[in-house]
Amino acid sequence: MTLLLALCILLGLIGFGVPIAVALIAIAVGIFWMADVDQLIVAQRLYRGVQSFPLLAVPLFILAGQIMSRSGISGHLVAFAKTLVGQMRGGLAAVNVVTSMFFAGMSGTSMSDTAAVGGMIIDPMVKRGYSRAFTGAVTAASSTIGIIIPPSVPMVILGAYLGISTGALFAAGLISGVVLGLALIFVAWLISIRAGYPVEEKFALRRAGSAFVKALPALLMPAIILGGILGGIFTPTEASAVAVVYGAAVGMFYYRTLTPPLLYQTLCEAAVLSGAVMLVTAAAHVMGFAFTYEQLADSILRPLAELEMSPVMFLILLSVIMIVAGTFLDGIAMIFIIVPLFFPATEMLGIDPVHFGMVVVLCWGIGQQTPPVGAALFITSAIAKVDMLSLTRANLPFIGVMLLVLLAVILFPEILVLSVPRALGL
Repeated sequence: MTLLLALCILLGLIGFGVPIAVALIAIAVGIFWMADVDQLIVAQRLYRGVQSFPLLAVPLFILAGQIMSRSGISGHLVAFAKTLVGQMRGGLAAVNVVTSMFFAGMSGTSMSDTAAVGGMIIDPMVKRGYSRAFTGAVTAASSTIGIIIPPSVPMVILGAYLGISTGALFAAGLISGVVLGLALIFVAWLISIRAGYPVEEKFALRRAGSAFVKALPALLMPAIILGGILGGIFTPTEASAVAVVYGAAVGMFYYRTLTPPLLYQTLCEAAVLSGAVMLVTAAAHVMGFAFTYEQLADSILRPLAELEMSPVMFLILLSVIMIVAGTFLDGIAMIFIIVPLFFPATEMLGIDPVHFGMVVVLCWGIGQQTPPVGAALFITSAIAKVDMLSLTRANLPFIGVMLLVLLAVILFPEILVLSVPRALGL
């Protein structure tokens, strides 16, 4: 009853517009008050919630993504992607997805992916005859790849919070992210055939080579980040710092689009976004500690033990709960509210923590596509100038394929999730 009451009050506070961080702290204060615990522990846990070296990667990856977005590097990625897949029916839709896959290796967040890629390709797609709703749906759906193909801010947060290797999570996202990207391209191609969307220029090796050379400095960034992490050269946190320095150097000295005033503006935007993310992270740590102190997770574990639920059924149940919660909760809040209640069961059921983490990240991504609280939808709606209802309706086929990929990840973890981390010894 305590757990149910706490969750109901939390959802009520969020529903009334109380900031998520404030709502999380209020729940923790209430639990400690009922348990007659000194409230000084709230301040202590707020500090300890972000006193983590791995979490330092969060603001740095956010800054790296903002630098790559603001310096206009996405334009070169779009041009290169167009030479690769533009000859398909509905080629610009495929270009949209492929560019998001490239950009995912730099940004770490869906928001940066949506803003950077959407700002470059939505208008050209509309001018070529694509409907605004379909254009927005492709952009919103493909931005989900931004948190699955590493680096990924949600993976960093999840790894730091649950004690899972961030490098292993990064490696686990490689195959799943590529599979999701290919699945989205396939759905966009089918829709484009039915709608009669145009074909772009035929493949030409010389044009592709020229576009590749121009995009090469940007494409090297994910190779440096992932190669360094998976090769043991530096940690994910150190990789985030390398990404910032490399992105700034490429933007200022190679492409020469990142001017000092623009860099200052980028730093300010990244600081505001990082502050919001870290405040929610700290507040969620306090509430998570309160749940642990009162052993509220036992109310979840006992019924699971009595039901003798299989690992697959457990992960499907977790996915349903997280996807439903994702319709009205921010991704970070969803992780810190729901995950601590279910994570202890992974050991009991023999589920690999990395597999569990990938399911959570995929559910986070799907939650960004569903109203009324869907960050990717709101950003895309504003850029594409299309109402939320039309955008959501056009997005349903893409949400459907995301659910199929999620189910595949649950059923075939040895291939889609664990094969790369194990091959690398992570």
